[in-house]
Amino acid sequence: MAAKRKVCLTGPARITVAQDALRNAGCELVLGKPQDDFRDFRYERKELIKLVGDCPILFPAGRDIIGAEILDSCPDLQAVVKSSIGIETVDVEAATDLGVICCNSPTPENYLGVAEATIGLMVAQFKRLKFNEAFLRTHGWKAPESRGSLLLGKTVGIIGVGRIGRNVAKRLGPWGMKIFGYDPYVKQETVADFGIEMVGLDDLLKLSDVVTLHVVLTRETRAMIGMRELKLMKPTAFLVNTSRGPAIKEADLVQALNENVIAGAALDVFAEEPMGLDNALRKVDADRLILTPHSIGTNPGSMEAGQKMAAQSILAILDGKIPDTVVNPLAIPRWKERFAP
Repeated sequence: MAAKRKVCLTGPARITVAQDALRNAGCELVLGKPQDDFRDFRYERKELIKLVGDCPILFPAGRDIIGAEILDSCPDLQAVVKSSIGIETVDVEAATDLGVICCNSPTPENYLGVAEATIGLMVAQFKRLKFNEAFLRTHGWKAPESRGSLLLGKTVGIIGVGRIGRNVAKRLGPWGMKIFGYDPYVKQETVADFGIEMVGLDDLLKLSDVVTLHVVLTRETRAMIGMRELKLMKPTAFLVNTSRGPAIKEADLVQALNENVIAGAALDVFAEEPMGLDNALRKVDADRLILTPHSIGTNPGSMEAGQKMAAQSILAILDGKIPDTVVNPLAIPRWKERFAP
C-alpha cells in the first residue's frame, strides 16, 4: 500500500523552496506555526505529536527535538528528514529501533561553506585580526607590540575527518601546513590524498598549533574536549569549533582561556543555543576569543540547496526508495518490514 503523500513541516517560514518542490510533486503539506525565526522556537512534545498526526514524513526545522516519545507516538511516521548536515536534535537510536529512517542534507554549499569559514577563523586568530582592529580604533596609527603569526610551517589538527574536515585539509595543504587528523572511523589510506596523517587524539592535541573540530554529536564526541585535553595543547595553540557546541566543556574552555592554558579560541557553536547573555564565554578577553552565532558557514546558496536535497530525499521515501542521505542504515530492514510495498 502506497504511503500517504503527506509531509509535516514544523517551521514553514523559511522552507519555501522545499514547500514548492513537494507541492509540485503532489504532496499534501501540514504546516506548523509561521515562526519568523524557528531556530529559537521549540514545540512542546504533545503539540508536535498532534501536528505530525498521520504524516509519514516529518521535516523538522530549527531546534525541534524529535525524541523517542514523539517517534513512538506517531505510528505512521516513516522518516525524519532535515535540510542541514547536523541531525543531533533527532533521537536516531530510537528511530533506528522503530524502523524510522533519518536523513540529513550534506550539500557542497553547506560543507564547503563551513570548511571555508573554519579557515577564516584560523586566519583571524593567527593574524590577530580582532586585536589589531581594536588597537587601531583605540590607539590610532600605531603598530601594536604583539604581531600575528605565519601559518606557513604550522601544524593543524583536524578532529573528525569527514567532508568538512577533508576540505579544510585540502585547502590548507598548499599553504605549507602540516596536517594531522583524528577519527576512529577513518583509515589512513582513505585520507592520504588530502595530505592528512592520522594520529591518536592525545598526539594531535600535543603537536598541533591549531585544533579544529568537525564532529557529529554522539556519546563519544559529547564533552570530548575538557581541561585534560586543553592542557595537552600548546600554550600558543588555538582551538576552533564549527561543528557542535556540546563537544567542548565550555566551563573548562573559559578557565583555560582565562588562565592562559591555550592562546585563544574561535566558536561558532555552543552548548546552549541561542547563547544566553549570562554565558561566561562573553566575559572572556575578546582579543582571545571569537564568537559567532552558529551561522558563519551559511551562504546564500546553502539553505536553498539543503532544502532541495531534503525534498529529493522525501520524495524518494514516499516512492518506496531509500535515498543516499540516510544516516541510520541499520533502520532500513525494519523500515522495509513496516512500510515497504
